[in-house]
Amino acid sequence: MRLAGQEAAVILTEDGKAVLEMAAVNLPDSPLISLSIEESEDLGLWVRLPRQDGMHLFLLRWEYILGVDLPGGVAKVVGLKG
Repeated sequence: MRLAGQEAAVILTEDGKAVLEMAAVNLPDSPLISLSIEESEDLGLWVRLPRQDGMHLFLLRWEYILGVDLPGGVAKVVGLKG
């Protein structure tokens, strides 16, 4: 599935939330965190994060992600279809 260019809600582990807090990101109280995905790769998702000095690209590793929620019918499926 191609995730680049998508807005998605991501559910993070507690460690993932701590990592984003260390990166100076203000997190909502909700377990779903809305992110703009620039690229996905084997290590994780490259996402845009707003910080005090502007937008930054940040690698959010898969080990910190419990789930990715995309709006219905938005993502492109790549590869074999059953």
